[in-house]
Amino acid sequence: MRSRSGRLFAARPMTPTPPDPPSDARLAALIQAGTVVASGLDLDAVLARLLDLARALTGARYAAVGVLNSSGSRIERFVTAGLSEAERAAIGAPPVGVGILGALITDPRPLRLADLTADPRATGFPAGHPPMRSFLGVPVVAGGAVFGNLYMTDKGDGDFTGEDERLIVTL
Repeated sequence: MRSRSGRLFAARPMTPTPPDPPSDARLAALIQAGTVVASGLDLDAVLARLLDLARALTGARYAAVGVLNSSGSRIERFVTAGLSEAERAAIGAPPVGVGILGALITDPRPLRLADLTADPRATGFPAGHPPMRSFLGVPVVAGGAVFGNLYMTDKGDGDFTGEDERLIVTL
């Protein structure tokens, strides 16, 4: 295209329409999450509260966060929400980052699966593990580096959506 002076210039690409804003309840939960992080609680308490908020935001039955070791190669701390103490005990040792969880470590990008058991990377479920189907995993970034991953499973009303993903990435 040419300007009025006759100089050539490139047309600007159209910007995509932004997604619909989150509902008032979801926005309030995100604001509450910011308050939790700024509250000065110890790390385990902050992680537990954030997992509860993530479950409320997405309708997930279960949530977990895997905190990576200093090299970022495996999970060194695993905090869960939605499991009873008996379910946790039946599962046994916490995961270290193989299968789907390992995929998020080596490729830290959001991952949504309608049925995680159908994915060929799904391995390592111990005998006492509760059944889980729908899955959303997102990296947790702190100071420009991946700190760990947030995992959501078993959305109550179907599959995790793009909006769920955006909310959890923001969280």
